Amino acid sequence: MLVSSGQGMPSASSLVNLLSALFISFVFGETEIRFAGQTEFVVNETSTTVIRLVIERIGEPANVTAIVSLYGEDTGDFFDTYAAAFIPAGETNRTVYIAVCDDDLPEPDETFIFHLTLQKPLSNVKLGWPRTVTVTILSNDNAFGIISFNMPSSITVSEPRGRNESVPFILIREKGTYGMVTVTFEVEGGPNPPEEDLSPVRGNITFPPGRATVIYNLTVLDDEVPENDEIFFIYMTSLEGGAEINTSRNSVEIIIKKNDAPVRFIQSVYLVPEEDHVLIIPVVCGKDNNGNLIGSDEYEVSIRYTIKTGNSTAHAQQNLDFIDLQPNTTIVFPPLIHEFHLKFQIVDDTIPEIAESFHIMLLKDTLQGDAVLVGPSIVQVTIKPNDKPYGVLSFNSILFERPVIIDEDTASSSRFEEITVVRNGGTHGNVSVNWVLTRNSSDPSPVTADIRPSSGVLHFSQGQMLASIPFTIVNDDLPEEAEAFLLKILPHTVQGGAEVSEPAELLFYIQDSDDVYGLITFFPMENQKIESSPGERHLSLSFTRLGGTKGDVRMLYSARYIPAAVVDPLQVKNGILNTSRKNSLIFPEHKTQVTTQLPIRNDAFLQNGAHFIVQLESVMLVNIKPPIPPISPRFGEIRNISLLVTPAIANGEIGFISNFPIILHEPEDSAAEVIFIPLHRDGTDGQATVYWSLKPSGFNSEAVTMDDIGPFNGSVVFLSGQSDTTINITVKGDDIPEMNETVTLSLDRVNVENQVLKSGYTTRDLVILENDDPGGVFEFSPASRGPYVIKEGDSVELHIIRSRGALVKQFLHYRVEPRDSSEFYGNTGVLEFKPGEREIVITLLSRLDGIPELDEHYWVVLSSHGERESKLGSASVVNITILKNDDPHGIIEFVSDGLIETINESKADNIYSAVYGVIRHRGNFGDVSVSWVVSPDFTQDVIPVQGTIFFGDKEFSKNITLYSLPDEIPEEMEEFTIILLNATGGAKVGNKTTATLRIRRNDDPIYFAEPRLVRVQEGETANFTVLRNGSADVICTVQYATVDGKATAKEGDFVPAEKEETLIFEVGSREQSLSVYVNEDGIPETDEAFYIILFNSTGDTVVYQYGIATVIIEANDDPNGIFSLEPIDKAVEEGKTNAFWILRHQGHFGNVTVAWQLFQNDSVLQHGQEFYETSGTVNFMDGEGAKPIILHAFPDKIPEFNEFYILKLINITGAMFFHLL
Repeated sequence: MLVSSGQGMPSASSLVNLLSALFISFVFGETEIRFAGQTEFVVNETSTTVIRLVIERIGEPANVTAIVSLYGEDTGDFFDTYAAAFIPAGETNRTVYIAVCDDDLPEPDETFIFHLTLQKPLSNVKLGWPRTVTVTILSNDNAFGIISFNMPSSITVSEPRGRNESVPFILIREKGTYGMVTVTFEVEGGPNPPEEDLSPVRGNITFPPGRATVIYNLTVLDDEVPENDEIFFIYMTSLEGGAEINTSRNSVEIIIKKNDAPVRFIQSVYLVPEEDHVLIIPVVCGKDNNGNLIGSDEYEVSIRYTIKTGNSTAHAQQNLDFIDLQPNTTIVFPPLIHEFHLKFQIVDDTIPEIAESFHIMLLKDTLQGDAVLVGPSIVQVTIKPNDKPYGVLSFNSILFERPVIIDEDTASSSRFEEITVVRNGGTHGNVSVNWVLTRNSSDPSPVTADIRPSSGVLHFSQGQMLASIPFTIVNDDLPEEAEAFLLKILPHTVQGGAEVSEPAELLFYIQDSDDVYGLITFFPMENQKIESSPGERHLSLSFTRLGGTKGDVRMLYSARYIPAAVVDPLQVKNGILNTSRKNSLIFPEHKTQVTTQLPIRNDAFLQNGAHFIVQLESVMLVNIKPPIPPISPRFGEIRNISLLVTPAIANGEIGFISNFPIILHEPEDSAAEVIFIPLHRDGTDGQATVYWSLKPSGFNSEAVTMDDIGPFNGSVVFLSGQSDTTINITVKGDDIPEMNETVTLSLDRVNVENQVLKSGYTTRDLVILENDDPGGVFEFSPASRGPYVIKEGDSVELHIIRSRGALVKQFLHYRVEPRDSSEFYGNTGVLEFKPGEREIVITLLSRLDGIPELDEHYWVVLSSHGERESKLGSASVVNITILKNDDPHGIIEFVSDGLIETINESKADNIYSAVYGVIRHRGNFGDVSVSWVVSPDFTQDVIPVQGTIFFGDKEFSKNITLYSLPDEIPEEMEEFTIILLNATGGAKVGNKTTATLRIRRNDDPIYFAEPRLVRVQEGETANFTVLRNGSADVICTVQYATVDGKATAKEGDFVPAEKEETLIFEVGSREQSLSVYVNEDGIPETDEAFYIILFNSTGDTVVYQYGIATVIIEANDDPNGIFSLEPIDKAVEEGKTNAFWILRHQGHFGNVTVAWQLFQNDSVLQHGQEFYETSGTVNFMDGEGAKPIILHAFPDKIPEFNEFYILKLINITGAMFFHLL
């Protein structure tokens, strides 16, 4: 529904928009987009409220796409908060449709602003004025609330005692809570006026804005009035402020529990004789004067009393004339107990006294419990003048307050003991008196025929004050009038000293019995009827008088005519009977049956199905006045009958069998179709012709022609005895779209006077339902049926056309499926086709959302909207595909730019790794991969050095993990580059394609410092220094051990370090020393070596390069030997040889050459002198201990004396350690 704003002066904003638009157009002369036409809307919230916004282009022609969007938060008040319009260069405007969403949320008037924007800024297209539209949605969904009581529908309260008490009533405002709302209330009920118990009983209750709950206090008043449960109702009567009253919860029942039980004496005066007996004075609580319960009896009630007496002879004296027998003066009524007896002992003395009295007073101030003190609250007790010790006899005075009547028919038993005689004065001794019963009439029959006995003796024992005279009632079946009897006590028959005083006679009655004057009823039932003859019609009624027939009896009765289908018997129709509504008749004495006739007027129309109701009203005696009110005459159980007007009696009444409209359908398979409309006649006597007519009616009566239905008039005949016939109407078919067409078929007249048209059934509407699609058939135009394949940001213009009829306003709902998508501006909406409107154009503009997406498939679906269904054609769905966009397969790169990870070199079980996050930005559709390499890749410090990462569908995060390799090579910090390359599967490599791995400086060396070879003598210590390079920030250790060489620890050459000795480098320490002691053994030895090794360094250290030191034990103890000549002088003859042995003492190690020389007179003997060889060398091989020198003397043939030569060892070569002797 479209509602325009009111007429009047243009607003200031409208003038500003107009002037701004003119200014921009004239100054710039560019293409301009703006709203045209109405820009302020006031609408109701309905499901068919559609606002049309016209967007126009002025200036230079251009293709322009504009977007209309809601300013501010989306409150859900519109189907869609966006709409798009594409204005091609060849056109100047487009209309967009904003549909109001009918929700169930209470809302006040709401104003929204829609802005006009361009999809993309264009240099030659500007936004003009007006560029905003205001839409006001009027208050809806009970914005101001529905007011109701929020509490039980019935509450029970107690009337407070001695104070007033508030009762809270909770009112709630459901739905909306906007604005101030005032509720008017009123209290009703009773039985007492509500003002006496509640305050206030009318007034106003106000809900401030935003308030959903109000508590209103009603005051319960303490009225000190005895009351049973009282029921009041508080009603909400009216409202102000726009809210509504919840009629199902607009009242609350208030039950004020019974309260203020009356406390009182039953009577105020007691007259007692002076006898030795106990006087009982009842005090009642919770009973009214008639003995009915009233007031609260749920809780205990107590009250104190006091006794008042005087000092004169007229006052009785406590404890002399009477004694209070109560233990205390408090009267207590427990719950549900309504009576308490005060007991006083009357003292019987022998002193003649005048009447003496005393008073008993209930004290109001001492009353406790839910009760009030009412009168009589004071009792006067009078002790009669005395002394008559044997008493005075008389009938009980109570019997004279009303007539004593005995009902023979209703007595529960035949025994009657309610007639009593009292003994006033003294009660000494046993006394008796005779009595006699006689009829108080001229009836000669004996008394005992009705009541027995007729005489007797009444006895009083000592102390007895009251005695009854018992009678037996003769219960027979004979109708009898009331009879009077006189009962007398005979003074002269008194025995025992008593006296008889007045009243000594009692007149009582036995009620009339067994319906002596008659029981009037209908008789027999089948004789009650409506009779008809050619001359007259009348009601025939028959009545009977059962039981007795004594006296003349007048009966009043009424007869009423009730039309057919009338439910309320009081809705009678006058002018039918030829008598008044009230009638009477007389039953003469002794007559048991009376018949009467009530004539029906000749011109009266009796309707079939109507009734005559005969009601017995009253009955009375005419000629007898009984002494007491009689029970009979009376009516029996059936006091009314209904006589039905049958078709045989009813006048002819013609009409349709129903007055409901007849729904017709235009024939589809034939040119015409005949329908038969039934007529019915009540009363079938004679022939009748009914004339009828057919007239177009309804909102489009001018559209009905003879081509639609006919004929337009005619008649039908009822033959005598015929009750039913039909009117035949022809409905004609065509191919023209039409709305519902209504014609009224009327019965105009009947040709005979004794036949009438049945009131209310003389017309029927014939409705030919709309046909041939009067609202049209909706579908996408042939040029708009797609399918469409577009890029994100492109628009689709869809033309929706209406074929067939265009007679009425129709609403169409379009939406983009799937429903949860939001890919288009104008994703959903409601379109309003006005009568005659054939085409609407909508624009769906795909959003540039920046969200990676694959090819997306959508379809635009048309559906009916609103109460009136819109028919859809075959082309009600259009497919739209938005091509994949915004990198749907992703952009792969490292998680951050300049990503650097630094790790340690792995050691043994401590494996170090670096993890690099690789992210798949944008889309994550499909399976993709990316390769990576590490550069440099030849150092064997990192593994792996290349690989491929695979991303599955929807996966967006992966890791590259690199491990450092252990090598025990001291290294400075090393740097590697990880490079991403070659993405597959449609993905791209992003900008963050490199990351860095750094392996910290590692394997700090531990080694022997120079000198790493030490020569020592036996008995000395070999000392070495171990150095630690690199960081000294942490403690570390290294183990060392001696390793046998030629020198062995086993042979005791040195003290071994075989137990994994450890050097400890504390923090900051870079140097440690170690020593090995060489043993002194006295065994000749050559140079012998052993070794010291470093191993198992801890921390980030390694024993590197110089991990072995050498210790050489220098040759000792003459290891190469001590050479000497055999200490024997020997002669050598010329020409002969002799061997001189060189002995090798001590060590025999090594190859040694010993030089020798012959000397003569301390001079070296020259070569060739005396000996072939005068010098030479002897070679000792390793292990050899003796070698000869062979001297061969020349044979010179010269006689000579013994010559003495000296053989000396002069030098040794090939040995480091030697000694010559």
